[in-house]
Order: sequence, then C-alpha cells, then structure tokens
Amino acid sequence: MNIPDSDCPVPKDQRPINEYNTLKESIFFLWTTKSLNSYLKSVLLFAVPIYSFTALLVKASTANSELPLNVLLYTVTFSSIILGLSFLRLYLGWTYVYERLIKASVSYEESGWYDGRTWIKTPEILIQDKLIATYQLLPIINRLKVSLILFFSAFTSTLLYLKWVE
Repeated sequence: MNIPDSDCPVPKDQRPINEYNTLKESIFFLWTTKSLNSYLKSVLLFAVPIYSFTALLVKASTANSELPLNVLLYTVTFSSIILGLSFLRLYLGWTYVYERLIKASVSYEESGWYDGRTWIKTPEILIQDKLIATYQLLPIINRLKVSLILFFSAFTSTLLYLKWVE
C-alpha cells in the first residue's frame, strides 16, 4: 500500500514501509526472508567459505607441530567471530525497521540539517505496519537470534576450551 504524499509528510526513503522494502530487496538482507530450508542453505553457503578461509589462515600461521584439534578450535573461534558480527549486522538492520514499523509515530528529517519532526501514523497505516512487523519481520528476527546464539556459543565454548587446555 502506497501512502499518498499529501497524507504523509515523511520523505519516501524514511517511511518505515519503504525502509522495509529496501532491506527486503538488498542482496545482503534478501536471503534472510526466504523459507527455512533456503535460509539454512544460504547460511551454509555463507559460512563454508569463511570457515575454509579461516582454516587456511590458522594452518598457515601455526607451527606444523600444532595439534589438529587446536587448529580446528582456532578456526571455529575466529570464524564464529566473523559470522557472529555479520549476523549481528543483519539482526540490527531488521530490528531497526521492525521498531519503526511497530511504533505509532515516525521520526524523520526534512532536510540535511537536524530538524527532527514526528508524524503520527493514521490507524490504517499503523495496522498495516504492525501486521508486516508481526508476520513478516518477527520470524526473521527470531531466526537471526537463534543463529546469533549458535555462533556466539560456538565462539565462547571453543575459547573457553582453549583457555582451559592451556
């Protein structure tokens, strides 16, 4: 649903629905909107090259006498940092749009200078935005939370194990 410009003073690029559509079409954010199977395949396609490259770096930077288990643990540790930060960026982007959609008012700027204004959404627009936030964005955000927990728990557990072994 497009909002007529006469009904909404917010510039088009600052409207929550347009921010949502921009993120949804962005190549970095697009794959998070797909089905669970497509999402998992995309995570693998994203993670495998990072783990492979990190494994090469770790193997090249350690002595040949290093234990293979330690090489694997260092690879998981450093890869989890990279993947965790990437997924944190995804999570923060979707959460920002979610919060703008769910709120009853929209803060915006009309010019390059700070002249912050607030527009109160009409009931129809508020209902539409809340439906999109609840049924489109909330599952994406929850999926990203689980992914973040997995990557940061992998990082924490391998780091703790490496500290414990020393």
